[in-house]
Amino acid sequence: MLLNGGFRLGYGVGALLAPSGMAAVRFAPDTEDRPDARLFVRGFGAHQVAAAALALGSRRWRQLERPAILAAVVIDAVDMISAAVEARARDQIDPDVAGGFVFSAAGLATAAAAMGAQR
Repeated sequence: MLLNGGFRLGYGVGALLAPSGMAAVRFAPDTEDRPDARLFVRGFGAHQVAAAALALGSRRWRQLERPAILAAVVIDAVDMISAAVEARARDQIDPDVAGGFVFSAAGLATAAAAMGAQR
């Protein structure tokens, strides 16, 4: 959960505070001239910060460990469903959609590893 939380915190803070900077490194679409889209990138970043806070908090307060893992799994699963729906709407998997899959798959994998280690 430390790896999961650290990655989410890094991405989330970047997307929340500097969405254009995230676009420069291909971690988010370019939203410089699209404030409506920028709002959604910031919102995605904010939910990553919230999940990171829960994950990192679980290192201190062990009773949060299971809820943190479950939240991470659910968030990444629904983000992958969202990317699949968007890929279908676009009739292709472009770099933005592929990035969404990869990012969420990495989160899902680290959360699943934490779940396995918890047993």
